[in-house]
Amino acid sequence: MLLPILTLQALLIVGPRAAAGATISANGTASASQTRASTLATTTQSSSLSSIASSSTAPITTSAPSSASAPVSTTPFSSLPAFTPPPLKPGQLPNSYPSNPNVTLPGSFDETWQDVFLVTQGLPNITFPLPRNFAGNLPVNRPDHANNTLFFWAMENNVGSLTATATQLPTVPWMIWLGGGGGPASSALLTSMVSNGPMLLNTQDLTISQNAQSLSNLLDVVWVDQPVGAGYSTVDSDGYAKDEDDVLNDFIQFLTNLAEIFPSLATRPLILAGEDYASIYIAYIAQVLATIQSPPVQIASVAMGNPMLGDISLYADLSTTSILQSMPQMINYDESVYSAFASKSHSCGYDFNLTYPQANAIPNLPPAPRRSPFWSTFRNESQEPGLVFRRSVPLQKRQSPSLGSELDPFYGCALFDEMIDYAANFSSSWAGTDSLDLFDLSNALSPKRTFDGGVYFNSLQVREALHAPFSKNWTSVGLYPFGSTLNTSSTANIFGDPTPMPTSLLNSLRESLSTKNASLILYSGTLNAIASHHALSIQIQNTTFGNTRGFTRQPSTPLVADSGATVGIVHTEHGVTFAMFDGIASLWRDDPGAAYGFFRDFVLARGTAGSLSSDGNGKVTVLGGEDAGAREDVPRVASDVFVGSMATQGTLAAPSATVAAWASFVDAQLPQVTSSSAVKPAVQWSMSVFPVIGAVMIAV
Repeated sequence: MLLPILTLQALLIVGPRAAAGATISANGTASASQTRASTLATTTQSSSLSSIASSSTAPITTSAPSSASAPVSTTPFSSLPAFTPPPLKPGQLPNSYPSNPNVTLPGSFDETWQDVFLVTQGLPNITFPLPRNFAGNLPVNRPDHANNTLFFWAMENNVGSLTATATQLPTVPWMIWLGGGGGPASSALLTSMVSNGPMLLNTQDLTISQNAQSLSNLLDVVWVDQPVGAGYSTVDSDGYAKDEDDVLNDFIQFLTNLAEIFPSLATRPLILAGEDYASIYIAYIAQVLATIQSPPVQIASVAMGNPMLGDISLYADLSTTSILQSMPQMINYDESVYSAFASKSHSCGYDFNLTYPQANAIPNLPPAPRRSPFWSTFRNESQEPGLVFRRSVPLQKRQSPSLGSELDPFYGCALFDEMIDYAANFSSSWAGTDSLDLFDLSNALSPKRTFDGGVYFNSLQVREALHAPFSKNWTSVGLYPFGSTLNTSSTANIFGDPTPMPTSLLNSLRESLSTKNASLILYSGTLNAIASHHALSIQIQNTTFGNTRGFTRQPSTPLVADSGATVGIVHTEHGVTFAMFDGIASLWRDDPGAAYGFFRDFVLARGTAGSLSSDGNGKVTVLGGEDAGAREDVPRVASDVFVGSMATQGTLAAPSATVAAWASFVDAQLPQVTSSSAVKPAVQWSMSVFPVIGAVMIAV
């Protein structure tokens, strides 16, 4: 029987900061085109990687200039031949691929397969040269599941860098990017086409512009659709991953096959990166790569944005008051309502203080039973946040705008549920609309601006160029049927994943990476309620570093972008970097310029801002200084909420006096800081970096 989830439309919620018909520029605002010159076809190693590249023991074999990039296609999308996607049959035997041998049968791969996966046909609407790239499906060697494959799209940084031999580039890093913005079945391809790849797909008319902030400008990048069945990846009807063990084993087998085709990847340092739900996959994959004997690739660094580690719903409850501090629009700037939530948080034991270092382990708290209809629709409707309101209206009878400080018998300690139901029913910004978006609290567009990515990715020309399967339809995100069923177990998380997510997951990951001297980079946006920056801070402070628990200094070093603007804060200790970006929900979507600079200087290299330095006499200072007003727990009161129909047409903003009064009120609720040093000037990201993947500056 076909699983109905796989017929969902591939819809993407586009951020409110981009106007209709525009691409997203480097500063996160709407523009008709990218203004920075792009050199993707002849891109060179970035300055922060120059010393790594120069240490290579053998030169890269270069191709003739005519093969330095993929062919340019000037075929307008509208003139492509008509194509009716075949019926979705994930169990069809065998899967069919254009001009491609049957890769579904496990076997021995070698370098000769590079020509099989080399992209030689042009893609529609691309009028500029691309880096040389490779794409297609590779088997995961799952017994009795020949159709289980993972799809990859790999972009070279330099001509010949992906096809180098195993001994040519032993110190030059490469990256795998996993999708996760819409849940377990998110396609990495969409991220590559709308934010961090060499092409920017316009969400309105499907025109494509060149991306000056592509990750492929910095290093070789492989975008992978996983687990099996996600995006272009194929799966038998009864072959879906049943849990994280299946996901992990499939991915390790995929890596083994990938490294046989591109042998340099087996020896070069790997950066494993992704955002949102991808963090769960990354945490398990990275632990295994760091601890097994003879891994297929060499893990050197992990970068996770808005990570969803541990019990997602529990950390949402723990972060409720923090969310309200920065988004008081959810309760109409009502101090009494905030005080009621703060009282409830205390009753539930959620109001423990974070100390630096953390004096005591944060207690294990049981997750509260979910009460809001939001959770029941979250798995397959995460891209349709308006359903929160429609399902929540009946709950209006259970509460009134004047909230009591005692625990509600219906909600109990499910404070996050009570908060979103309150906002959906009583907030002047959202009540009476379908606009509450918990992935981006500033986005009140109604309806949301979306586009069907399948129109592009399911076209005949795109499938043929990328060697993508004809036997299934590409989708950007959908409900993943763990264990090939939509029935979830009692231990399943809100997405249906039955694997228990221990609160110690981040701690286990950090310990595993430390055995390889591999770095861990964690970053969050202040407007994401599902993966709150405060929840991430709680997890970091509950992580042990030898005899120390958590960071010893509270993150407060200003993070300054190439433009000179302060975009957040950053801190590094024990090989772990934490960054918080102000006024955004998703880093690569909302501010690709800041994302590009951050990855260049803190993921590929070791930026010094926020790191600890010792004078040898026991005196420790924070490079870049500390600003008490920029601490992670100081609310970034978001005064603007974007409104409009399908596109931003205006903002809802409270009077400045109201915002100032709220900031003063909340500041009085915060614990006093006693350990911050004198404020020093912020430093530019590029001021001084250590271009050594996995290096740790100091362990205090």
